[in-house]
Amino acid sequence: MLEMLNSVLPPMFAIAAVLYLGLAVYVSRSAPNNVISFFLLLIGTMIAGSAFSYGTQDPNIYGIGRTLTFFAAGFIPVAFFMTYRQYTDSKPSRSIVVILSVIPVITTALTMTNPMHNMIWSTIVTDSGVRFSDVTDHDWFIKVHAPFAYGLFGFSLVALASRLPSLAPAHRRPVILLILCAILPFAVNIANTFLGFGPIEFPFLSLALTLLLPMYAYVSVSMRVYEFSPVAYETLFDHVRDPIIVLDNDQRVICVNKNAQEMLNTTEAEMLGKHLWEDYPAARAALNQACELDLTQTLRMDAKHTYEISVAPLLDNRGKKIGTVVVCRDVTERRKALGKLADSEHLIRTLIETSSNGILRFARDDNDEQRRYRCIFANRAAEAYLTGGNGTMVGMPLEKLTQLEPAKLLEHFGDADKPKSPISIETTNEGPDGESWLRIVGEPVGEDFSVTLIDITQRKRNEDKMMADALRDPLTGVLNRRGFEKEAIQSIRSYDTGAVLYLDLNHFKTINDRFGHQAGDALLKAFGHRLEFCLRPEDILGRLGGDEFAIVLPGVSVEDAKHIAERLVVTASEAYIIQGQEIKCTASVGIALMPAHGQELWHLISVADEAMYKAKKIPADEAANDRAAYITAAIAS
Repeated sequence: MLEMLNSVLPPMFAIAAVLYLGLAVYVSRSAPNNVISFFLLLIGTMIAGSAFSYGTQDPNIYGIGRTLTFFAAGFIPVAFFMTYRQYTDSKPSRSIVVILSVIPVITTALTMTNPMHNMIWSTIVTDSGVRFSDVTDHDWFIKVHAPFAYGLFGFSLVALASRLPSLAPAHRRPVILLILCAILPFAVNIANTFLGFGPIEFPFLSLALTLLLPMYAYVSVSMRVYEFSPVAYETLFDHVRDPIIVLDNDQRVICVNKNAQEMLNTTEAEMLGKHLWEDYPAARAALNQACELDLTQTLRMDAKHTYEISVAPLLDNRGKKIGTVVVCRDVTERRKALGKLADSEHLIRTLIETSSNGILRFARDDNDEQRRYRCIFANRAAEAYLTGGNGTMVGMPLEKLTQLEPAKLLEHFGDADKPKSPISIETTNEGPDGESWLRIVGEPVGEDFSVTLIDITQRKRNEDKMMADALRDPLTGVLNRRGFEKEAIQSIRSYDTGAVLYLDLNHFKTINDRFGHQAGDALLKAFGHRLEFCLRPEDILGRLGGDEFAIVLPGVSVEDAKHIAERLVVTASEAYIIQGQEIKCTASVGIALMPAHGQELWHLISVADEAMYKAKKIPADEAANDRAAYITAAIAS
């Protein structure tokens, strides 16, 4: 049985230690600087120590395990004491933690140097092997470590349990579970170490903590015990931010909180049994008036502070008045804020009136049988947009303001059952300066709604220009590949017949290399202009790249397509004057017909491209002498 435990417990302890350490990491990431994560880390360290020390005869491994165990056993009581303080009052001061850590630090140092003095354990060599002395055989454990660790842990347990009645009911359950998770292994360890329950060398404490791992995980992960610190009822009074004073039926002070003591610059002991503000007649008068009228009174205590005094009766379980509660609220900053708010409202009103955007507000007219929306506010810009500044708009029904798209606004804001949300509408208007654009932004304001008018004419013009520029080739000014594709597809869909021409300049690379890229760019620009000159308004011309151009001729017959192609080739073959030099350059063309060769743009371009390269095989002299034959040859088969 012992051999089986020796082989089973160490790996089980190792797994449990890793899980506790993982749980500690999870808690620390969820709530940094929380003492619960440190407590779980120490439990994992203690179990890891047992994984090393239990069943081994190697002094070095045993020493590592014992060091981890004593380190954790020394600091677990400190961590639990910090937990107790966190759950009842507040975290202990740093000096208290340092003092409590003295014995654990010394114990850890002694375990690390034990081979030098054997104050914690001794190594005994026998015929059957190596064994180690019990911790109870050594004075440091019996007289120092054990009284400190068990005493501090026991005190924290008892103190935390005794404070349960003062905790809020919602916070008691996790605290009770935490106490149970702590008291069970604590009781097992006491029974093993001091009452002779089981072999002293058997790690009952680590085994108990291992078995309680699911409970600790439930408390930490499911109940998230680390996320809050329960507050005792008796501390609530002192933690209320407002000064509170409790008086008996004779108006004598029977209780004050800390903030009240600071406000009155005195202590509770000095105030008990005295009349409140007996040397302050103005305060007494304000207090009496608040009691009589059941109103909140404002009291200026000094040049810097102003308080609101609220008075309420203090009743017992039978509803009988047993005293009065006086709550004083410092409203100095609030009054300053109200003054600043008034200034801000004036500033906002000025900004609205002088804004370049039109701003209106509409509300239902309760005196109207139809409860129509009427304008209840309009700034100068709104009147300029809608009436030319020649009349007032306040009181005008929404339906008469046709520029505001009233039907859309009424559909959006008129249904009381629909959830209110913003709406944005863009509308155009023809004026003496041409077309103008206006954005109408409606925003719900309670049961009313506001309308903001924004002139977006210039933006629309810029967008149109940017869109046009995005579809144009910057060098030649004709459509680029994207713009050509967009317009050509629409044109092809609108006509049953037509033609697609594909052109390029012959020997353009040679000209580019000979005369330079600037001359080449100028040649392309001139070539594009000549093509545009030969086309109808409905024809689509685009530069696909390099010296390659494509043309869609919608609604033309075969003969018309041949005639236009011939005119393009002849015009393109005339000499160009580029940078003061005469450059001769001819063009080649390929023709695809609709619907003979298809109705899809890029298929037609591909067919025309193939036809152009077949036509290029015709000698230049022959093509120049018989243009009609060349054009016929350029038609795809």
